[in-house]
Amino acid sequence: MGIFNRENNTKQIELDVPIMEQKSLRRLYLVDYENVSDAGLVGVDNLANTDTVIIFYGSKVKTVAYESLIAITSSSAVIEHMKAEKTAKNYLDFQLTTYLGFKLGQNSYDEIYVISKDSGFDAVVDFWSTRGYVIKRQVAILFEEKSVEDAPTEKPKRTYTRKTTSHSRSRTTTRTGKPKIVTKPQTRENRTSVRPTVTEKQKAEIRAALKGANLNAPDYKKVYDAFASSDSTSSYNNKLQKSLGNDKTSVIYKATSKIFENTKK
Repeated sequence: MGIFNRENNTKQIELDVPIMEQKSLRRLYLVDYENVSDAGLVGVDNLANTDTVIIFYGSKVKTVAYESLIAITSSSAVIEHMKAEKTAKNYLDFQLTTYLGFKLGQNSYDEIYVISKDSGFDAVVDFWSTRGYVIKRQVAILFEEKSVEDAPTEKPKRTYTRKTTSHSRSRTTTRTGKPKIVTKPQTRENRTSVRPTVTEKQKAEIRAALKGANLNAPDYKKVYDAFASSDSTSSYNNKLQKSLGNDKTSVIYKATSKIFENTKK
């Protein structure tokens, strides 16, 4: 009977030990979407249900990458959207800063992140840091800084000392161990790169198609470069987006795509 009683007592003690659960961090992310675009949302789908993400965007934002939409909708975090209706300078930045103070007055957070490449937010980070908050600015939700220890170290170059017979002093020569590469001198023809160009006739057609688009001289130059260096309509559209942005590209491509197709036939 004593043996059975001892076993029963052991089980009872094990049942009475409370299970310790790890406390999840409450993190707040404020995303300056006009500044970081879809790249700033990387990692949103890895957040927990204790995290809150507030995405600030302006009226200029018309589209969101499909991958970003999937990441946002599949995230366990609480997602809020704040639209800045006006387009005045720093209008969205001041809204983000003000809303941060509002959220801190309502809730307590373990960590706060301002997602923006704008160093002007460092003043906000300094302000709340001196008041005991853990706050940081970074360019994406999931962002890893490279440690100095991870940087590759350069091996020291080997040296040797050689004494000459005609002089009493020694001369130290550095030996890298790398083979010497001899290149042929380039001619004028090799040095001059052939840059794709647009004919005057094509320029005239493009300008006529874009009449009323409110483009300046640098914009037209970017259109010409994309027009001349592209070999397909998709390539032309991508290069326009890269150099002129989504808003201007939609107008330019719609007006000039037929001219491009006729030229490449």
